[in-house]
Amino acid sequence: MKYLVNLFVIVFVICTNVYSQSADSLLIDKGNDAMSMKDYNKALNYYREYLDKHPQDTRIIVSLGAAYVNQKNYAAALECFDKAIELDSNYARALSSRGACLILFKEYTQAGKDLRKALLLDPEDMMTYNSLATLYAYQGDTASAFVLWDEAIKRNPDYIETYWNRGALFFNFNDYERAFKDVNKAIEINPNIPKSFYFRGTLYKYTKEYDKAMADYNTALKLDPNDAEAYVRRGILYLVMEEYTKAVNDMEHSYKLNPDLKDQTKEYYEQAKQKAK
Repeated sequence: MKYLVNLFVIVFVICTNVYSQSADSLLIDKGNDAMSMKDYNKALNYYREYLDKHPQDTRIIVSLGAAYVNQKNYAAALECFDKAIELDSNYARALSSRGACLILFKEYTQAGKDLRKALLLDPEDMMTYNSLATLYAYQGDTASAFVLWDEAIKRNPDYIETYWNRGALFFNFNDYERAFKDVNKAIEINPNIPKSFYFRGTLYKYTKEYDKAMADYNTALKLDPNDAEAYVRRGILYLVMEEYTKAVNDMEHSYKLNPDLKDQTKEYYEQAKQKAK
């Protein structure tokens, strides 16, 4: 069984243009800084404080929605994106963000409408290309997904998420050669992102190159010692290598960091725990 959860990436980016250094605009800067530090509660507070004074600023409403997404509060995020679109029905970033959020709710028809409209309004937005291609992949229209990712790479060959998602689809088809090519390109573009390494580590695991897989998982954890995905993937590798106690320890640590992973990897965890006795 392949553990594919979170290989496909749906990206929500904050979008702000600050034109002055007023006290209000500094709230935006503080919110953005908090987002970069993954302190989403603090980001929410700064964005809300700004919006109390500027309730129709669609940029920050979308940024508020992105903060909610990172907290997995998708219902609140969707409300933000709805509000931004009510204020400006042609705001491409709001449409793109709502479309991506609707994918998470499996509301694929409306998601497609939003994303296609967003792409018409802003044909250079890589986030929209990525989300629409991912939508097609989820719907089983892999041909359209590959066409969009190929077009996205032509337009912006340095957008890492495109390589992750196209590589994930190659992986799903057991086309490891092209999956490796995509993830290696992502690492070449930016060698400091843990996801690229635990993705490649997973590829190495399936090609039974366990030493290389372990090295990549360790690199991911060196880059971010709190990356729950890297721990759970290393734990699954330990299970394959019959190091059951290490497998249990890694998976339990990952669940402390991200409880959602427990249901997604329950079968692996129970198997490791049983054999570790």
